[in-house]
Amino acid sequence: MACCIKLNLNVDVNSCLSGMWATLQSGRPKSGIKKLEKGMTRLRGKRDDIKNKITEAEREGKIPTSQVSQWLREVEILEAKVGDIDQDFQSISCFSCNCFNRTDGTSSNPTEAFAAHLEDAENAVTQTQQAGDDVPIRESSNCCSIIPRVAKRLDEANELMSRAGGLDPIATVGPPEPTLMLPISHRSPVGIESDVEDIVGYVDGREGNIIGIYGMGGIGKTTMLKSIQRHYYNQRIFDCVIWVVASKDCQLGRLQMDIAKSLGLSTLQESDDERTCGDKLFRFLEDRNCLLLLDDIWEHVDLQLLGMAHSATERGQQQKPRKIVVFTTRSETVCAQMKAEKKIKVKCLDSDQAWQLFEQNSDGDVLCSDAGIKFVAEKLTKECGGLPLALVTVARAMSGKRSWEAWKEALHQIRDKHEWTTIGLSEDSLVMYKAFKLSYDSLENDSIRKCLLCCVLWPEDYEINKLSDLIPCWIGCGIIHEFNVINESFDKGYSCLEALMAASLLEQCSSMDYYRDTAVKMHDVIRDMALLMVSGSEGNRRKWMVKAGIGLRDLPRQEEWQEAERASFMRNKITSLQDYIASPFPKLSMLILNENRFLKMIPPSLFANMPCLTYLDLSGCGITELPKEICSLTELRYLNLWANPITRLPAEFGCLGKLEYLLLRGTHLKIVPTGTISNLSMLKWLDMANIFPTTDWWYDELKCFKGHHQLCVGIKINATTDNIE
Repeated sequence: MACCIKLNLNVDVNSCLSGMWATLQSGRPKSGIKKLEKGMTRLRGKRDDIKNKITEAEREGKIPTSQVSQWLREVEILEAKVGDIDQDFQSISCFSCNCFNRTDGTSSNPTEAFAAHLEDAENAVTQTQQAGDDVPIRESSNCCSIIPRVAKRLDEANELMSRAGGLDPIATVGPPEPTLMLPISHRSPVGIESDVEDIVGYVDGREGNIIGIYGMGGIGKTTMLKSIQRHYYNQRIFDCVIWVVASKDCQLGRLQMDIAKSLGLSTLQESDDERTCGDKLFRFLEDRNCLLLLDDIWEHVDLQLLGMAHSATERGQQQKPRKIVVFTTRSETVCAQMKAEKKIKVKCLDSDQAWQLFEQNSDGDVLCSDAGIKFVAEKLTKECGGLPLALVTVARAMSGKRSWEAWKEALHQIRDKHEWTTIGLSEDSLVMYKAFKLSYDSLENDSIRKCLLCCVLWPEDYEINKLSDLIPCWIGCGIIHEFNVINESFDKGYSCLEALMAASLLEQCSSMDYYRDTAVKMHDVIRDMALLMVSGSEGNRRKWMVKAGIGLRDLPRQEEWQEAERASFMRNKITSLQDYIASPFPKLSMLILNENRFLKMIPPSLFANMPCLTYLDLSGCGITELPKEICSLTELRYLNLWANPITRLPAEFGCLGKLEYLLLRGTHLKIVPTGTISNLSMLKWLDMANIFPTTDWWYDELKCFKGHHQLCVGIKINATTDNIE
């Protein structure tokens, strides 16, 4: 429909032109806005610096001062006002370019009258279009009104910038380190892409706060969680992206401490109860958008005690920070207990996806070189039942096998019903055990196989340090024993590690933290299979007793592990060994009690009941003194006393005639009777670095050493000590 608009322009042209000229002389809007943008950029930089300092201070339990909080609020308000100016400037139309400003509909000022007529015309066009094609025209702003607004906001920005110098932020350090990025291993996320996209869409769409991913072990739940983390790593949607692993028998207190460590929050103490820790986490996270990725939970976890409480936003209230939790579990029941608003079941791969994953982890040249090998490989893939971890494990085990006979033998082994009927596992677990056994048997030699089995002694999902934990364990167990100097043994240890990682039986732990770069971990399903093997599937099911990192306050009952050959109770809360002073353990060769920090005393008669003990790890406990009865451990080859507040060794210590490895790093040894160490004739490795307070007993002991082997010593000495040879 055509529209005719009649404009009654009763205007004094000279007055109009003089008004326009005065306006133009006052400054150009575009130039002023550029100055304002530059000022706001400087102000935002200062604001970000102050926020970073506040964040660091909050990690120490502090809060920003009222003066700082008020300054930040004023910056936020100014940002909104500047945003309005920018929006208005972008919307200026040809009508408003005449630089007239209407103040009242009835003004006699000819300039204002002209503006009024223009506005009436605009309104008329707007109404006509709305009636016709329903496309409204936005009301324009004008340059005259923008110029003084720009000048005023620039003054405010400069004033805030000058006040920033007088603020007193709590901390002066730089911004926190970026969120830890967990790498996805060589296993490509085949078959999970659509599920990851579904979860990301659910999170971004603000449809809910709790998402559960469930499915059998080894099916790819953790890989999915890592893909979600990668998606949000470089985005600004969340202030905190937190990754923690729960695992079976996990304690809530440990989860709280892991979250605090991820955040760099130092106010949580081991002695705090769960409620106190939860309150501290909540206060720190209260005003932050958080994504918590919680891997491998086995039972209900109270999210409020993890600081992830989120209350509903009332209508009309400001949008509250989001608290999103994505967790993985093997049980759909746990999803219900956690009140998951969205549940994703991870299913086994179909035949095409399974073959794709198998190919990705195989030697492609081998598969393409022989049609017979490819045929058997497809049969092996089918035997893995679409389970990703089984597919990867088998594919890696067969890498490098170039003969059809080797592939055929592997297929025969994995199909051997007679062997597997004695295991008594469920169908799902049996598939994984077959894959693990094939990979285990394919390792180069028994030494590497023994190295792998030793990894089950650590807690589930634990990051095992190669240098300080794993390789010394292999040395102490006698797996690595033929070397002239200790460096050779570590070289051999690294060679074994490479073989196990190449077979996907161990995973490298990588991060920005240097110390984590030196660690490896074992997939929880692989660990389950290895534990099944060492427990003794035929007959005695307690050859190895492993109760590591599960919060034990007391050792298991005597009858549960009296016949055990190896026992690991590391990283628990054991306080006393008194109940075991009269209990014989005739087969026990290895006892690991490290990091039971509340264990302060060893009963004198305990060692007399362990005649076959060759390996004893008491590192990281609170032991202040060793009983003289330690001399009864006549078979002992490895003793680790790292980081104990021991101040003296008993004179009888020198009777440990077979001791080869003695680790004293970080102890408080001050009194060492003459001959105590120099009489250890089989000693090969003595680590006494970081002994506090520093004394010179070591010099006499080393000078008089009567050993049969070249002694490797780790030591930090005072360079001013006399007579250093």
